[in-house]
Amino acid sequence: MSANKLAVVVALLATLAGAPAGAAVSAVSGEAQRYEGGATFQEIIESRCTICHTRERVDAAIRSQSDLDALLRRMVERGAIISERDHKVLGTFWGSPLKGDGQSPAPPAR
Repeated sequence: MSANKLAVVVALLATLAGAPAGAAVSAVSGEAQRYEGGATFQEIIESRCTICHTRERVDAAIRSQSDLDALLRRMVERGAIISERDHKVLGTFWGSPLKGDGQSPAPPAR
């Protein structure tokens, strides 16, 4: 596993396990906002991932299209509690809104 992937896993694990449920979001920014639900995606990233990492580092992990399911599975194995809602939102937008290729995100799983 690359150092960046490991860092993302550790950051998400740490933030999901320790972030207050109502963590404030200072700013919702990024390309994902233009899609329905994109603001929620940004809120999850801002309230959880950026506690330990810069937004640039998180965006790089998103752009690399790391296998989100594998990443989340490893986090859960290490004790993270990931809500079904967070998993659905992250799964909808992971890799798509920030790729820069103009593609719309994949439709939510049914």
